[in-house]
Amino acid sequence: MGIGSFTSKTFLILISLVFLAAAAGLAYVGINAIITYKQYEHFLGNMYVMLPSVIILCVAVFMVIIGCLGFFATIQESCCGLGCFITLISVILAAGVASLVLGLVYKDKINPELEKNMEIFFQKYDGKNFESSAVDFIQQELQCCGIKNYTSWQNTTWFKTNHTVPESCCDKNATNCSGDLKELNKIHTEGCEAKLENLLHQVLSFSMLVILGFVIIELLCLISLCVIYRKRESRGYEIL
Repeated sequence: MGIGSFTSKTFLILISLVFLAAAAGLAYVGINAIITYKQYEHFLGNMYVMLPSVIILCVAVFMVIIGCLGFFATIQESCCGLGCFITLISVILAAGVASLVLGLVYKDKINPELEKNMEIFFQKYDGKNFESSAVDFIQQELQCCGIKNYTSWQNTTWFKTNHTVPESCCDKNATNCSGDLKELNKIHTEGCEAKLENLLHQVLSFSMLVILGFVIIELLCLISLCVIYRKRESRGYEIL
């Protein structure tokens, strides 16, 4: 029993450390996703798109608690602690699956909200108001111009008044760029909608991929813990 007990204890400590490391990884992914969404939240409208990222952060906090509980329960050889460890892993596994489902659901809802809100912001552009700052930010950050492409500006009040696109459309390496459409080599010609949608999809897809990996790890850990628990219980031994 000595070798078996030592092996079980080592395995459980390893699982606890894996959960602490996983919590750090999930926290990074969740925070990165939220920061990305917050930068462009004015164009998203539907804040439920951020829900999977919020769940990721909650799961990360929960996993820190689980990792600490598992570590101390193993060190102190607590039967009750191990039982709680298994229960909490089951809960966190369910949360991970829920986050994956939500990510799939809201991934397809980005485009309709994005197109509608971008149209509103670009139409209100005057170079001074809040909408203008948001539009300038996205055009400079994503190196794009207009909604579909640079010609989208031709339907706006700004272009009809100034006969140019905003200077935020200009390539950062271009000199003496005024936004004149006769100098297309000095401005970005790709639209912002497709670029922003692709960016948000990439962030969400990466988050879902990370969650899927941790869900698989959690499932394997849960199965292993249950096997250890059942073997110990059937032999009439203490848990550790």
